[in-house]
Amino acid sequence: MERITEDQIAQLSGFVFARIPDAALLQGEARRAATALRLAATKQVAAVRFHRASSPERAAETELHATASWNLLVALAQIWHDHPEFPADAAIETFEYDSESPLSTTEPREQ
Repeated sequence: MERITEDQIAQLSGFVFARIPDAALLQGEARRAATALRLAATKQVAAVRFHRASSPERAAETELHATASWNLLVALAQIWHDHPEFPADAAIETFEYDSESPLSTTEPREQ
C-alpha cells in the first residue's frame, strides 16, 4: 500500500464515482445497481484512507483490508478500462491475481 499515492487514490476514486450514475435519476434494478456500486466504491476508498491514516502500530492490522479494498476499487475502475479518461497510472493493483485462482497472490506488479 505504500506505493499507492494520495493522488492515485483521488484519480481512481474520482474516475469511478464519475462513471456511476445518480441513483435518484434511475428506477428499479438500475437504481439498486447504481446504489450498490456507489456504496461499494465508497467503502473501498474509506478502507484505504483509514489504513493510510492509521498509526504505524495499527497499520499492520489494517493493511490486508486496505490492500483488498484497493484491488476491488481497481477492479471497479476496470469496468470502464476503454474510457478515454481511464486513469491507467492510478489503476495499479497491489498484487497481480490469477483469474483461475483469484485467492492466490503473486509478487506485486512492477510499474
